[in-house]
Amino acid sequence: MVCVTRLLPVGALALLASGLATGLVGGLGGAVLSVTVASAQEAAPAAEDAGPVRRGRRHGRERAKPAARKAATPPGMQQATPVAIFGDWNVFVNGDGRNKLCYAIAQPQARSPKTLKRDTAYLFVSVRKSENVQNEVAVMLGFPSKPAASQLKPGSAAAPTDPSLNLGASRYGLVVKDGNAWLQNPAEEARVVSEMSGRNPKLVIKTTSLRGNPTSDEYALGGFAEAMKRTRDECGK
Repeated sequence: MVCVTRLLPVGALALLASGLATGLVGGLGGAVLSVTVASAQEAAPAAEDAGPVRRGRRHGRERAKPAARKAATPPGMQQATPVAIFGDWNVFVNGDGRNKLCYAIAQPQARSPKTLKRDTAYLFVSVRKSENVQNEVAVMLGFPSKPAASQLKPGSAAAPTDPSLNLGASRYGLVVKDGNAWLQNPAEEARVVSEMSGRNPKLVIKTTSLRGNPTSDEYALGGFAEAMKRTRDECGK
């Protein structure tokens, strides 16, 4: 049994305990971001690329730049209202009054290795007015990941293959559950959001898949500071 070492939002605990869905809850009365693990299973490496999977990031960019950009709505949050787009970052609002949930969200620009079959990934920062939450960092990985050593055995030292969020030279441990991830230490959330809003051009999520393949998802941070300001403004109304 996996021991989750960080305190999850109340809504997330209820969801995970029920076993009814594999998803991520923003803590707002049933606002569930859900993914189906069955459709996120890894495929075996393609025949022409059956050699060892390399660690690292692709240099090519996958972004499509249509004239009218579409907001990136994760599964289960189609009822949320898109508010603005800043670079790769979308701002959404769900609910009203004190029950408002506001968040800035983006999809990765590049994913490696490309021989793994995965669902779409999302990185987002939530603001929940009713709980005075300002900087909850969460990730939908798009596939199940191996947990950190400290999840399997509390008190264990961090391993090089542990899931992590990387900003420049800074590395932050992640706790994972059913294809979702949060910072191991919630006290680091404000620092991470501050670094995301600074001069770092990108953020990289590194994990190890259940089959032992190192994975890397790269998110561009251009526009994040503006998106986060708008997110806070929306939940401040």
